[in-house]
Amino acid sequence: MKIDAEKGEGIELAKQFGIRGFPTIVFANEKGEEIDRIVGYMPPEPFLKELNRIQSGKNTLPALLEDFQQNPSKFSTLFKLAKKYESMDDPGSAKRMVNAILAEGTDSAGTAEFFSILYDARETRDPIPLIAYADKNPDSENSTVALEEAMWFVRRAGDNHEHEANLYVRVIKGKKEPNPGMLNGFAWRMSELEQHLDFALDKVTWAIENEPDEKNKHMYIDTKAELLWKMGRVDEAISEIEKCVKFDPEYKYYKKQEEKFQNALNS
Repeated sequence: MKIDAEKGEGIELAKQFGIRGFPTIVFANEKGEEIDRIVGYMPPEPFLKELNRIQSGKNTLPALLEDFQQNPSKFSTLFKLAKKYESMDDPGSAKRMVNAILAEGTDSAGTAEFFSILYDARETRDPIPLIAYADKNPDSENSTVALEEAMWFVRRAGDNHEHEANLYVRVIKGKKEPNPGMLNGFAWRMSELEQHLDFALDKVTWAIENEPDEKNKHMYIDTKAELLWKMGRVDEAISEIEKCVKFDPEYKYYKKQEEKFQNALNS
């Protein structure tokens, strides 16, 4: 059954199942109880793999709960349950699973400790414990996750752009496999904040060089032009935006950007 979560009965169902993003596919039993979900777009092959997993009952909520009842101290089950509850927008249950791991003393890698800090921070919207974790554990794979979450808290607060920008730089530097879209998003945000412009220019240039899709590539070229304009390099900004106008002459935004840069040059 397909439901629009922003209209009619879909609004209440979205609240009932804690839907935070679209698309979300919820799998429920005959009693209407959720057994699993798929969040976000997936290419066909991984999507079918997930469907087969859920259909087989592997790592679904009922299967994990059954395993938990048989062995309540098993680290892998507790952690999978925590992640499952997190995806289902049930932070209280997720935190209980994490606390159970900590109580058992089986958190040798510090994974549960991190998620305990993360879940607490999501309740308080306080970035400081997450930043402290990243500073204390710079080599942990969770360090970048902590910094990214902290950056979003600071952004939503909206009162310290320099702090947000500094955190965002640390996030990007910590990404092992950044993709062009991610780097373009970072570069555009730096242009808005007028922070770390040289670093942002370097990253968006890499994004342009490594983006195979021409439409996306010219979106990134627009970002580069915006950065150059903010840096006072107006001639270069015009040269870049002209590439975008040539690529899509009907797109009014590119023409407005070109006009903006030309006005800056003539003023």
